[in-house]
Amino acid sequence: MEVLEEIFGKSVHLQILLLYYNDRRFFDNITGLTERVGKSHVTVRGVVADLIRARILKETNIGKSRVITIDEGGPYTKALLEFLDNVKTIKQDTYLEALMRKRLTK
Repeated sequence: MEVLEEIFGKSVHLQILLLYYNDRRFFDNITGLTERVGKSHVTVRGVVADLIRARILKETNIGKSRVITIDEGGPYTKALLEFLDNVKTIKQDTYLEALMRKRLTK
């Protein structure tokens, strides 16, 4: 969401959060996340560690792999998801208002 980048910048934290926001069933390992966001393993590992400490993401063992998933039971996860939903709704409403104004002026 462009408006979030305008507010928070193009941070790796935001890029990773949006991956999980856009698909709540999304999961990947650190290497996969590194490829998706185009940042170094060390950077992505640090961001994931931050989000795990905040209990927004969690690490789960699947066989020999450690995958990262959203921590839906985390204390900040619900508030964060609601915030992102609200931003998305505002953006959609703003777009619809502009579209209606444009049609009315024709």
